[in-house]
Amino acid sequence: MNSSTSSNNQLYSVNKLPEKYRHIFSNYTYFNKIQTKAINAIFNTDKSVVVSSPTGSGKTVIFELAIIHFLETIGKLSNNLQNSKIIYVAPIKALCSERYEDWKNKFTIHGLKCIEITGDNEVTDYVSLISSYQLIITTPEKWDSLTKKYKEFKYQIYMVKLFLIDEVHLINDGIRGAILETVVSRMKIIPKISKVNDFTLRFVAVSATVTNIEDIAKWLTNDQNCPAHYFKSTEDERPVKLQKIVLGYNCKTNNFKFDFDLTYKLKPLIRQYSNGRPTLIFCSTRKSVEFTCSILVKEVTISLSVDKQSYINELSKEINNNKIKEMFKFGIGCHHSGMSIQERSVVERLFHIGCLNILIATSTLAMAVNLPAYLVIIKSTEYYSFNCYKEYNECQVLQMVGRAGRPQLDSSATAIIMTKISM
Repeated sequence: MNSSTSSNNQLYSVNKLPEKYRHIFSNYTYFNKIQTKAINAIFNTDKSVVVSSPTGSGKTVIFELAIIHFLETIGKLSNNLQNSKIIYVAPIKALCSERYEDWKNKFTIHGLKCIEITGDNEVTDYVSLISSYQLIITTPEKWDSLTKKYKEFKYQIYMVKLFLIDEVHLINDGIRGAILETVVSRMKIIPKISKVNDFTLRFVAVSATVTNIEDIAKWLTNDQNCPAHYFKSTEDERPVKLQKIVLGYNCKTNNFKFDFDLTYKLKPLIRQYSNGRPTLIFCSTRKSVEFTCSILVKEVTISLSVDKQSYINELSKEINNNKIKEMFKFGIGCHHSGMSIQERSVVERLFHIGCLNILIATSTLAMAVNLPAYLVIIKSTEYYSFNCYKEYNECQVLQMVGRAGRPQLDSSATAIIMTKISM
């Protein structure tokens, strides 16, 4: 059955959940359309679920609902929570960190001990470490390296009852997609070899850009007699209505000069479309980010309130980079892989609380932390990779465009794509 064809005109109320879980969704009283569509499949079945919905539509809630169902099921079966585990995988360490900080606050009181395991951890005995936790947050690469050691980890692997996959469209990536496929395939065969009679493994996967959702659902189905549910929302169901603008420019020289020239066209676009609200500009390289910052600091005037200046001064004490601190004074921030984790964290916090009006970042931020803006500008649709320029693929563009719109603050948003007239 194609679950995406089901309709439910009435939004599901948060108050219908058991009272002890309502605090998890304290920011709103009703689930949105795509969340409402998926709730029945999540709560009333044990089948795997795949959801494709625009960025900003609350896909993380899908995971949280699945975790609640997991907790309720464990309770009804009177099983020991210590003998069951949830794995969450995401392609970006920053996204793992965001989920960890959020979920340890939400789920620890329900008996789920959370841990983040990425390449930044310095641990020698992962078997003992994982044994003490029920909600493990990691990357596909790290989980792959751990589960390759099957003899050491087999008992921990048998305990996995819920496997959460964020940004499942990563499967289409030429290199990293193979790792995700390997990880999922390895988990799928566990029920067949574990000799655990009551073993049921559920996959829940979400993405903003996956196009072949039916294929993903078939792939994540363990039992062909119980196919996975899948739900795909349309652009009309986007919580914040999005205006998309594509601007074409003549490229009279090389790609580097074209990107350079686009920088000087940003000021009028920000003035015309931002309405004084937060703007997120995506650049293809670290150098482009830094150059764009240097120009906008000179060209754009942003008035900062006394309170905002105070917040900026306080958080600036956490970093030593004077160039970044100087940008803050103008209400502008940058974000790229050349910055330290602490520097990026400070920039993210300042932008999130509204102390920075403009954030210039590389495209990887689109798949990382949740930093939506009213206006998103993609400065050029080409990026430099392996000694040549390549076009962003559709998923990459949609990921960046999807950062436009703040569901709790905006009813509309704008995304501008700056590109060449002839491709």
